[in-house]
Amino acid sequence: MWLARQSQEKVIPLLHKVIEGAKDEFADAVANGDGLYAVGYCFGARYVLLLGSELPDTVAKGQAVKDEEQGVVKVAPQIKAGAIAHENDQLFPDDVRAEGQKYLVDSGMEHEIQVFPGVPHGFAVVGEYDDPKIMEAQKAAFEQMLSWLQSH
Repeated sequence: MWLARQSQEKVIPLLHKVIEGAKDEFADAVANGDGLYAVGYCFGARYVLLLGSELPDTVAKGQAVKDEEQGVVKVAPQIKAGAIAHENDQLFPDDVRAEGQKYLVDSGMEHEIQVFPGVPHGFAVVGEYDDPKIMEAQKAAFEQMLSWLQSH
């Protein structure tokens, strides 16, 4: 199964390579644009929020947070965060999203999160749907993402 192979320990180091590559390739744009910006949908939203927060150093390197690591060496946020999710997403549960959003608000970090009710997982990026409600949510999610990125 695809998801079973996409652990935090595997994904975070790959994202760090992308971040470092973007910083090297687009150094002027990063410097003049106040950093890197990212938008994540569903599965990606979790990683956008992780990379947009201050994390224990071990998590930043792709390790899961252990109870004994709470409050250890932190790293600064690596990106500006925008996340799009839907209700009752098993890959990005409402309670995890709410805690992440609370942390971003409490920390004064720039972010935007939009939750779309009544749509399936992957609605924003997966194929064509016949349901007008899902089609409208797809359009709204795309427009929100594009608007957020263009405003930065």
